[in-house]
Amino acid sequence: MEIPVSLVEESISRGDILLSEFDGIDHRKFFVVMGVSEDKVCGFFFINSNIHPAIFNKQEQLNLQYPMLHRDYPFLKYDSFLCASSVIERRIADISEGIRSRTTAVIGRMKDEHIANVIHMVRASKVISERHKQMYFGEE
Repeated sequence: MEIPVSLVEESISRGDILLSEFDGIDHRKFFVVMGVSEDKVCGFFFINSNIHPAIFNKQEQLNLQYPMLHRDYPFLKYDSFLCASSVIERRIADISEGIRSRTTAVIGRMKDEHIANVIHMVRASKVISERHKQMYFGEE
């Protein structure tokens, strides 16, 4: 029995950790859903194994790298970082279709205290636009 996309859409929420393929990236990536807007577009952040060296001298972007430890998230091979320095938007229908067709997998959920820390970090940031802050990082 096939799960309707609408049911999958309703189940996606802030803190969900997914694994999927992306155009221009040669391997599957973990990402965390950080908000769902009214028009059904998700804002999410990638999980990277290391902080990209290009931002070491960009303090505002460096401040938006949130550590995710292997002990808290056993599916990670090693301690990693949630890159919260830019908002990536994707239609929730596309993510839902990926889950339904099994090209995207729900791996887990970010701990509530970590979600709160990231939201606080993003709200205080000068890097993230006010529009994105209001759309994705307000109260749910």
